[in-house]
Amino acid sequence: MKVLVILFGFYIWLSAAILPTSVIKTDALISDMVVDNGKIYVATDGGGVDVFDSKTFKKLNVLRIPDIKNSEGKSFSPKIYSVDHIKNTTVIVTESGSDFRNVYLLEGDKAIKIVDNGRGLLIKKARFIDLDHLLFGLSGDTIVLMDISKNTLVYQVQAGGGMFRDMVLSPSKSLVAVADEGGEITMINVKSGRRVKTLRGINVDNINRIDYKHNTILSAGQDRRVGVYRAGGSYFLESDFFVYAVGLSPSAEKGVYTDGMDNQLQVFDTTTKAKIARLQSGEVILDTLIFLDEHRLIGAGEENKIYYWRLP
Repeated sequence: MKVLVILFGFYIWLSAAILPTSVIKTDALISDMVVDNGKIYVATDGGGVDVFDSKTFKKLNVLRIPDIKNSEGKSFSPKIYSVDHIKNTTVIVTESGSDFRNVYLLEGDKAIKIVDNGRGLLIKKARFIDLDHLLFGLSGDTIVLMDISKNTLVYQVQAGGGMFRDMVLSPSKSLVAVADEGGEITMINVKSGRRVKTLRGINVDNINRIDYKHNTILSAGQDRRVGVYRAGGSYFLESDFFVYAVGLSPSAEKGVYTDGMDNQLQVFDTTTKAKIARLQSGEVILDTLIFLDEHRLIGAGEENKIYYWRLP
């Protein structure tokens, strides 16, 4: 009888989680996702970027690049590893058919390759600083600033001593926070490439993802910790499973993280640490969480679905 009571209580707790309001399907498995100016840009492993309206979730466009050839001369649609957008330009990082990566700028129907395999850059992530500059995060924890107009690399700086895990720009894009497998977050001045400081002491293992808004940084740790770095006092929250993704609301007053083995998310108040809402996702662990505003959240993992929740 006691076992039945415990199982019933667990069922009630699980069913209390808020289900997604909508599930949006993409053309292929999702590898990266960003939101800019009311649109969601979704990179996939099928050689395209699906573009959705962030209010209606209507598909607006699919941005594509030419097929590439592998070492045997066979053509295929390249996987897209990273996507970002600014004004009317999209940047994507793709496989090249060889060891390193290609980078394209997409403007309307035109695709311009600005980095090819010959550069020898194993790029994991690319983000716009402005229309003339891109920031790359390389596999070996190197950060690279590229001047697009001059087609030159302004600097290459080693962020930490481990493998690159994630990077996020500050709201002003003057700083970049870089997370690595050692559990540290390195802050780098974007313009100069100078390392400003290193945040340590909260995560002691791989940091899977980070987010950065309003002088607050959230970290998702493989050590089952959610790091909250803020001027008013840093702290961590504990989960009972690896934390794969985190997200901050635009005001940084709310945070969200993956929590537990049942693909659930926990929304919390970053000041009081109070738990606000529990969310249920699908069958795949989510690795990207983005607040559209203070009450709307989207998330995605390595599948062809984007989950949308309306929060209290």
